[in-house]
Amino acid sequence: MNVKELASLVDGKVIGDESIVLHGASKIEEAKSGEFSFLSNPNYIKFLDTTFASAVIISNKIELNKFSKLPTALIVVKDPYTSFVIAIEKFQKFVPLLADGINSSAMISKSASVGKNCKIGANVFIDEDCKIGDNTSIMHNVVIEKNVSVDEDTLIFENVTIREGCKIGKRVILNPGCVIGSDGFGWASKEDGSYRKIPQLGIVVLEDDISIGANCCIDRATLGETRIKRGTKLDNLVHIGHNVIINEDTVIAGLTGISGSSKIGKQVKMGGQVGISGHLTIADNTTIGGASVVLSSIEKSGETYSGFPARPLFQTKRIEASLNQLPEILKTINNLEKKIVELENLLKKNNEAK
Repeated sequence: MNVKELASLVDGKVIGDESIVLHGASKIEEAKSGEFSFLSNPNYIKFLDTTFASAVIISNKIELNKFSKLPTALIVVKDPYTSFVIAIEKFQKFVPLLADGINSSAMISKSASVGKNCKIGANVFIDEDCKIGDNTSIMHNVVIEKNVSVDEDTLIFENVTIREGCKIGKRVILNPGCVIGSDGFGWASKEDGSYRKIPQLGIVVLEDDISIGANCCIDRATLGETRIKRGTKLDNLVHIGHNVIINEDTVIAGLTGISGSSKIGKQVKMGGQVGISGHLTIADNTTIGGASVVLSSIEKSGETYSGFPARPLFQTKRIEASLNQLPEILKTINNLEKKIVELENLLKKNNEAK
């Protein structure tokens, strides 16, 4: 593919030589001649005049007159990151994950139904009354328990467990080691200080176009459903508690934990290591910075929160700025205390002299 063809693919404008043939993609700081790259993060703009890439996909907001040297070709677009994703898909070599058909070591219940064109790997177990949709791929060592439904075009990687009754939508990706429908953390305290297990009778529902990262745990509901709605993406090592509802197109980074019965709005963005307390509501379009701990509901949509406990970003910044001044403030307070003592002693002497 040459630069002109790539620009046409991403609806971009070419500045420079559009006839250059491209053989692959690379990071802007590591790219070689014949490769293309992209520039989206401002932290990498310093590489634009030093890269060896033959072509770079850039934003139409970058002022090019600031650079003394530019790559041989630039492809100017509105959204470089999305355009780069579209571009590399064309260069990606397709490698089948599984052989066609069902591996001889797979165990599939007679009452289970498997759709057309499914691929099922070694040591897969599919229990009674399960329904597997067309074009689904199930990698090795997956366990799917009773009465689970998996809709079409879903991809389930190695060592995934889907427990009884759960429902998986279309075009879902379950990465290695995740557990869908594990028991929620429900224990009733007794008078003697011990605990009695609360039965977890509900299920998990994953709607269409969801991606669940490696080693995530999504707990089944105590009653009813734990539901993750269309288009949501979870990073690795995320824990979703029982009866949580996560609305459409939310993205959650790794090591985040959401406690039971919380409701997360649409298009919410959570950084890594975020903690959400139980029974809270998070408004649509909220952004929560990494390592924040949310202890109360966020009612206003479109706000950014951070810190421990999580506060609106401007408030957290003011607090952090004040904390940086604490050593000097303490010195000032100590000096004032000394002066107060000196004044008190002077007043005492004056009163005694009278």
